[in-house]
Amino acid sequence: MEFFDFDQLYTNKQYSYQKAVASIGVFDGLHIGHQKIIEHALLIAKEIGDCDSVVFTFAQNPKMMIGRNSFSLPLLTTRMVRNIYDSLGVDKVVVIDFSPDFSKLTGEEFIARLTSLFDIRAIVVGDNFRCGQNADTTPQEIASFINKYTKNASVIVPNMYRLSDGTVDSSTLVRTAILDGNVATCATLLGRNYSLDLAHIPSRKNEWPLKVSIGSFVQLLPPPGEYEALLVLHDFSSLKVLCKINEFNVILSLVDEQRELEMLHSKRETPRYDRLEFIKELS
Repeated sequence: MEFFDFDQLYTNKQYSYQKAVASIGVFDGLHIGHQKIIEHALLIAKEIGDCDSVVFTFAQNPKMMIGRNSFSLPLLTTRMVRNIYDSLGVDKVVVIDFSPDFSKLTGEEFIARLTSLFDIRAIVVGDNFRCGQNADTTPQEIASFINKYTKNASVIVPNMYRLSDGTVDSSTLVRTAILDGNVATCATLLGRNYSLDLAHIPSRKNEWPLKVSIGSFVQLLPPPGEYEALLVLHDFSSLKVLCKINEFNVILSLVDEQRELEMLHSKRETPRYDRLEFIKELS
């Protein structure tokens, strides 16, 4: 999988003859609904043959950039985003810098630029996708003009992924669940446990409980409270931990301290941390 800058590709056009199916979206949190869109694009690309699946996404959430979204912290770090795209089997990811100049493009101007980067055979988006200045261009409108810019391309809108009660999956639901401390709900929305990236945290093999400053995290944190969690190490082994969050620190205590300390001591190297997965809220 490769990452590219939208503006650089627009300048050099190095893949303008490569067949591609594009999925477009902010993909904030990469919840199950987002994954379904991307997987649909992957399936179409495979059916076409010799065709790349290309995700077009944004370096910044446009709604946050223009003040329409109060949930300002990200749900994933860049490292975690890359890992998820890689696990899905995406060929290329093109990142758009939502600059003031870019925000002035109409929806048609944006699609015209996008379709010049690859030989686009299909565009897959969610029903609620909007693009262009004032976010006023719908998938139906894109379908009406796309063949002006690329031959035989189609716009495909898969059925929206819904929860068991009929609610459409969304990043807002994920963020609300986290901020309310309902971390157990996140697995239903994300298809995985909500996790904090710990790859940047120094290893502390014999220092328990493990205490990490709130300021060390760039992601959205659950509120102060106690949570059942898994501490996942770089080799993907894991430790059951009790996670206590207060206004200053995230504090991790081993659940079965004797057994899990023995496991840690058995490792040849001081283990590095990968992530903290929240299982359920305790208080």
